[in-house]
Amino acid sequence: KLQFYYRQPFNIGGLGRLFTTVETGKIFGTVPLALLDVVPGNQSFVIVDNTFGLVDYYEFVTDSYVSFKFEHNFSGRILNTIPLVKKLQWREVIGLKAIYGTISEENIAINQSNIVYQAPDEVYYEYFVGIDNIFKMFRVDFMWRGNYKNVPSGRDFGVQFEIDFHF
Repeated sequence: KLQFYYRQPFNIGGLGRLFTTVETGKIFGTVPLALLDVVPGNQSFVIVDNTFGLVDYYEFVTDSYVSFKFEHNFSGRILNTIPLVKKLQWREVIGLKAIYGTISEENIAINQSNIVYQAPDEVYYEYFVGIDNIFKMFRVDFMWRGNYKNVPSGRDFGVQFEIDFHF
């Protein structure tokens, strides 16, 4: 298995900070399901970094993939223009997560079971808008699924929360 992960923050002057994450991986040969790359879904109400908030567990399975995550924290640049909201010191966050992957016919054949082996062979993406720094420690994200909306158990919209302490 070959895997690459890169995360880089960029300061965008007075417009806040952009966090970019790129991950790619490739599994060589034919392997059982436990060794394939499962796209990290998150069916909980808690924000988990590097997961897709609207993807169910085992919704996508791949043996080669590339994913991107862009998250921009405006550091209050927009919300600070509203007089009463400025006192709350909330920080607005927007982002986009995307993944593309494939799974070989050999890996599908060796792993015959009741699981549908679907790879995001058309770029899957979801985007979100959030508010950070609520009471100095909470964050809430509102997420929308960009495509693959015909998945029976898939959710098109979701809300997730995070508790983050900064000392």
